[in-house]
Amino acid sequence: MKKLLIILLLTFFSTQASAWVSKGFVPANVSLITVNIDDQANDGCWTNIGEVKRYAEDKLELAGLKVSRDRFENYEDNKHFILNVLVTVNRLNGTCYGDINLNLFKGTWVNNIGGLFYAGKYGANFTGYENVNQYTLELIGVFMKQVEDPQW
Repeated sequence: MKKLLIILLLTFFSTQASAWVSKGFVPANVSLITVNIDDQANDGCWTNIGEVKRYAEDKLELAGLKVSRDRFENYEDNKHFILNVLVTVNRLNGTCYGDINLNLFKGTWVNNIGGLFYAGKYGANFTGYENVNQYTLELIGVFMKQVEDPQW
């Protein structure tokens, strides 16, 4: 019953997406960026994880950003950002449902209080896919247009 309710909610909100990137997110304000993949997909709903990571890294480099292809290298740098790709997907009755979230942020300290500073976000809910391999690449492509030309 719980899964049916989730499917109905996702169907109502399916393919809802919104994106923003701060106007201050420009190569001059970023020393390094790391792409982190958070795979919360099940039952073969997302299988091109490495391709998605490389695609995001390549797009960031094309936008003029220096990309760390290693995990969190020099993270103590205040201008080091992370692009986190979170894919949460489950399969029910042969189709996949869930959401994809892209978060662009850095860790920072202000007055001895640590926190995350978000410079951009993008997310979408979906249902009815065999897998979300192509859809994830499409979302990253749309988000990268915002990274190249921030509007907020």
